[in-house]
Amino acid sequence: MKIKNERPPNYDKIVAAGLNPGPHTIFAYGDTIYVPNGQELPDHLIEHEGTHCDQQGDDPDAWWARYMADPYFRIEQEVSAYAKQYKFVCIRQKDRNKRVRFLMALASDLSSPIYGSVISQNKAFEMIKNKSGIH
Repeated sequence: MKIKNERPPNYDKIVAAGLNPGPHTIFAYGDTIYVPNGQELPDHLIEHEGTHCDQQGDDPDAWWARYMADPYFRIEQEVSAYAKQYKFVCIRQKDRNKRVRFLMALASDLSSPIYGSVISQNKAFEMIKNKSGIH
């Protein structure tokens, strides 16, 4: 997996689809993680984006086309990535309060406009938690 400090090759299509990435949005395309603003990535974000690299397999264009067109597919894919990210953090963080705060932040992101605001924060919380297997 490579990391590049630039926009992904399909950035204009992502914007045209109305997903409206923010200044800190990170993207996976094929076997590459794209970090347009050049920020340093913590390991848990690499875990998240690496999940998307795996999901895309050998056809990132087809994955992205479906991701942009189908909000339910998008949420399914993101729940898996956020669950892996959460599990990664939980293995390293034993403080339950910090774990819950981290999970709440992930759920807030997943329920936000960047993913189409298609689920509530509470639903996102439960979906990520359940998918992670951490209880």
